[in-house]
Amino acid sequence: MIKNKHQEQAQAYAMLSPMLLLLAIFLISPMVTGLIMSLYKTSLSGITTFVGLRNFKLLLTEERFLTNLRLTIIYVIGNISISLPLAYVLAMLITKKLRGATLLRGIFLLPWVVAPIVSTVLFRSLVDPAFGPLSLLLEKISGKQIVMLADPFWAMGTIIFHSVWRSLPFMALFLASGMTMIPRETYEAARVDGAGRWKQFTSITFPLTRIHLIIILLTISLWTMQDAETIYAMTEGGPGYSTEVIAVRMFKESFINFNLNNGAAMGILLLLLGATFMFIYTRISEKD
Repeated sequence: MIKNKHQEQAQAYAMLSPMLLLLAIFLISPMVTGLIMSLYKTSLSGITTFVGLRNFKLLLTEERFLTNLRLTIIYVIGNISISLPLAYVLAMLITKKLRGATLLRGIFLLPWVVAPIVSTVLFRSLVDPAFGPLSLLLEKISGKQIVMLADPFWAMGTIIFHSVWRSLPFMALFLASGMTMIPRETYEAARVDGAGRWKQFTSITFPLTRIHLIIILLTISLWTMQDAETIYAMTEGGPGYSTEVIAVRMFKESFINFNLNNGAAMGILLLLLGATFMFIYTRISEKD
């Protein structure tokens, strides 16, 4: 019996070994390489010197990087806090047996499947000061022209709104998949007991989709943290450094300034920030 169990485990590991090898090559290897690079400093003449944790120390004491860190956290929390309530509302709508629910699911997926750079161009046109409908609407409300991408507040709001627009379909459909697994009889019993819609949501829907909630919180947080292409294409981190999150700064350091050591150090710090979010979400899920 024990021998058969060991054989089954050995077969399972053997079947997993190709995937583990690919994981090591494409995930672990770049992480190790990045960590090694972050411990060195390369001069313009190409001379590489071991500096230990000096790159990390310089970043963590640099006002610009601390601003990058603060903006990254604002960007992630801004996206989550807006998209999550909307995702629950949309998920409940598309799980109801309404006419056109299948069509709605297809429409919801559009922002997710559109290439990021395409959606960025679309959003830039929406906030264009000359003909963008959002800019014209703000101009009518405020009575003055607002160049949204030239104003720090509105620029951050625009990239958060764009991130919400892209994240919402995935979040809504993932939550909807969890809601469809809840037996209808549970809601019927709650209605018989006099529970209203809000009570049904807080007592049934929310607790029974908690695992889905934790997964999307973790997934969207990590994806938002790593978002460099859409922000760079929309604002290049400006005006000034007002939308320069860590991912954008890392891109600039690595591929524009060719300071790969600094870029690698930022990548490691971004990884640690992601691990912090993961730890918080895991603790919340374990507590509940």
